[in-house]
Amino acid sequence: MQLQFGDERYLTNDGQLRTPLALVFVLALFLRGYIAWIISLTFREDRSRLLQFFYSNTEQFVLTLSVGLPALAVLVMLTQMKAKLPKWVPRFARIAPWLLWASWIADGVLLASLVASNWPHFAFAKAFIIFAWLVAFWLLLYSRHLKRFFQLLASDKHSDKGWSAP
Repeated sequence: MQLQFGDERYLTNDGQLRTPLALVFVLALFLRGYIAWIISLTFREDRSRLLQFFYSNTEQFVLTLSVGLPALAVLVMLTQMKAKLPKWVPRFARIAPWLLWASWIADGVLLASLVASNWPHFAFAKAFIIFAWLVAFWLLLYSRHLKRFFQLLASDKHSDKGWSAP
């Protein structure tokens, strides 16, 4: 795929692909269980204290981790963005948006079950997560930056050489 006019905003000064902020937001939303888990590991005394603040039981925490598995695979793909990409990255970039949609749907089911189980009670944290979930829907559906990023990453032009302007 040839670079088009305006694609320079997707590249760094070195000619490497820049990860869109929308993708960082979506990944942080879907990987929130892993982020909370990593932060809880920094506590000295009671490592489960932070997890108990966000999750009322262990099953919710495990379900949140399982929702983040497809997004974790996309994050692993993003860590491989170098001057010379491994051959599996362009192929994986073609299915990465579908993996993010799978995480979005699974997260929606999880959020619906959490809201249904605590229906009469209102919590600002859950309302914030639902709002972020709706923003992620908007970004996955309408973001030109995300679509173009995955198109550029999935193109075979850069698999042998580094990114370069035409």
